[in-house]
Amino acid sequence: MVHCIIPYSRIWCKVLELLKDALVFWNPWWQNSKEMFKHLKDRKALEKIKPLFFRKEITAITGVRRAGKTSLMHLLIQDILKSQKPETVMYVNLDDPSFKGANLDQIYEAYKELMPFQGMSNLFLDEVQTIDDWERWVKKSYDSFQNIKIVISGSNSSLLQTEYSTYLVGRSLSYELFPLSFLEYLQFKGVEIKTETDLIANKSLIKNLLGKYLKYGGFPEVAMEDNPTMKYTILKEYFNAILSRDVIARYEIRERKKMGRLGVYLLTNIANMLSAKSLGNTMDLNIHTVQEYLDDLEEAYLVFFVNHFSYSLKSQYTYPRKVYCVDPGIRSALSFSFSPDIGRLLENIVFLILRNMGDVYYWKDGKTDIDFIVKQGEKVTSLIQVCYSIDDPKTKKREERSLLKTMAHFDLLQGTIITWDHEETIKMNEGIIEYRPIWKWVFNESLDVNH
Repeated sequence: MVHCIIPYSRIWCKVLELLKDALVFWNPWWQNSKEMFKHLKDRKALEKIKPLFFRKEITAITGVRRAGKTSLMHLLIQDILKSQKPETVMYVNLDDPSFKGANLDQIYEAYKELMPFQGMSNLFLDEVQTIDDWERWVKKSYDSFQNIKIVISGSNSSLLQTEYSTYLVGRSLSYELFPLSFLEYLQFKGVEIKTETDLIANKSLIKNLLGKYLKYGGFPEVAMEDNPTMKYTILKEYFNAILSRDVIARYEIRERKKMGRLGVYLLTNIANMLSAKSLGNTMDLNIHTVQEYLDDLEEAYLVFFVNHFSYSLKSQYTYPRKVYCVDPGIRSALSFSFSPDIGRLLENIVFLILRNMGDVYYWKDGKTDIDFIVKQGEKVTSLIQVCYSIDDPKTKKREERSLLKTMAHFDLLQGTIITWDHEETIKMNEGIIEYRPIWKWVFNESLDVNH
């Protein structure tokens, strides 16, 4: 206990006790309570982030709000506690009003008074951007060669790209966490697919769950909710929270209503080509403001933009861009319809997988349209079309013609058309076209399941 001698000390004494109360609340393992781990569900992300944790660099987890960053931190803590003592781990949710007005020096001092041990400390700072000058404290702690490992999280991609790049350049490694992939979604539903035999045997169940995933998405809390009405209620609240807290408040947006309308417009137009000029006319905003707003929405992980493919950066920026959403569910919750848009939702899921495989573009050359071009390094490696159904012979012919023409342009021998349920390999003089059903393709691209 700190003895208060002067008024300032008494004030600090009170602050210190409040901070200690909050720390005890957020760190139940200090009292040998593991209750908070009972409801955690495993995520594949844990195995991907563990190699980053075991390095000295600061580990930064970024991603859209409610994607599961806090749960991932807790999974990591649970893993740490298998080999380290509870007092070595401090977790704080800096969104908690209990920490309002405090700085990280004060929080760390309260922790050390509660847990006065010698040795390695693991500090988990959740939603770190809510604390003023956090980047300076993190840099100071890293550079001081103290025996500290720091993990931070934030709901904004610029956490590691703009605000503090000059402070932590070369000192941090980042991991982007998204809502559940379809494979993780199946895992949440108790479906384990390890082999192609499992895949085929569970075809009907997988397609049924894929339909639900397209409709309600992969936010963890939504995936665990059974009531369809409540699912959409939660998703709409997520949209409002992202817009109000991670965009409007963060960037001090003055045209709040127009920003809100822009966000809804983008989500209801996924897979479409949009230009800042046309959006400005629609929203009654000048083109520079629109571009800033688009950047803000992308930094909050709500939407992503895909450029037209060109080896010239200038050409890329002069073409309209295609827009995609971080999660199909949040898009469906804001739309007036579902079935007519299922093809665009399929395209959105394909994009979210492809963005982890390389640089993603679209292609348009006259009447030829290709949904996705994937470039790895300097080489174009994949051409992919997405079409819900090719039952109409005209649709089938159009998709194949565009793909073959683009294959010839990029000197590729194979292209892929992803559909809901059609599987076929067509060999032509111009090359090979692979038709892949989406329910199989997500496994082939995300797992090493052989065709």
